[in-house]
Amino acid sequence: MPRPSITPEKRAEMRSYIRDAVVRIVRRRKITPNDTGAWNKITIRDVIKEADISIGTFYKYFKDRADLAQTLWTEPVDKLRSEMQAEFDQADGPEKQIRILLEQYARFATENPQLFKHIFLTIPDGRYRPEEKIELKDEMFHRNLCAAFKEGQQSGVFGDFDVGQMAQIFWAAIHGSLALPINLDRVGFDSPGQLPSHMIEKLMAMILNNSNL
Repeated sequence: MPRPSITPEKRAEMRSYIRDAVVRIVRRRKITPNDTGAWNKITIRDVIKEADISIGTFYKYFKDRADLAQTLWTEPVDKLRSEMQAEFDQADGPEKQIRILLEQYARFATENPQLFKHIFLTIPDGRYRPEEKIELKDEMFHRNLCAAFKEGQQSGVFGDFDVGQMAQIFWAAIHGSLALPINLDRVGFDSPGQLPSHMIEKLMAMILNNSNL
C-alpha cells in the first residue's frame, strides 16, 4: 500500500521544527553569525539528535545539510517578503507604502538580530548553494519603492527625482542605519532601534519637501 504523500502544511511544519533544532544548537553553543567555523561544525547527526528524529526523516524534508543551512534564512525572508507585500498592497497612499517597507525592514532586523547578522552582515564562505542572481528591478523591495515613488510623483506628493536611483538610496540608507551600530559598535551611534527611526524620518522629509533631487 503506498504511503500517503506529505501535505504542504506538514512539510512546512516539519521543516520549521527541524530548523528550530538548529537554532537551539546555535544558542547552546553560543555561535555568532561570523563564526563560520563553528557553524560548519554543526552536523546532520547533531541536528537529528536535537530534533529527536531519524536520519530518514531528515532526508525526507531536506536534500542535505546545505539545503537546511540555506533555508535557515531563505524561508524567514520569504515570510518577510509576503507580509511586507500584503501590508504594502493594503496601504493608503504612496507615503504610507514607503513607510511600511522601511519600517518592516527595520523591524525584521531588530526583532531577529542574529538572523539579520547572518543574512546581511556575514560574508558567505562558499559552502552554501549560491542563489540565482536577479535584476535589481525584479527585487520586491526595490520594485515596490519605485512604484510608490512614481505614484507619489504623479499625484504631486513627491518631488522630481530618478525613482530607480532614489530606491537604491533609500534601501542603502535604511540598511546602513541598521548595520553601522553593529559593525562599528565601538563608535557612539544611536542604537539599532533608534537610528533607523531617525533615518526614516529624514528620508521621507527629503522626498516630500524637495522638488528637485
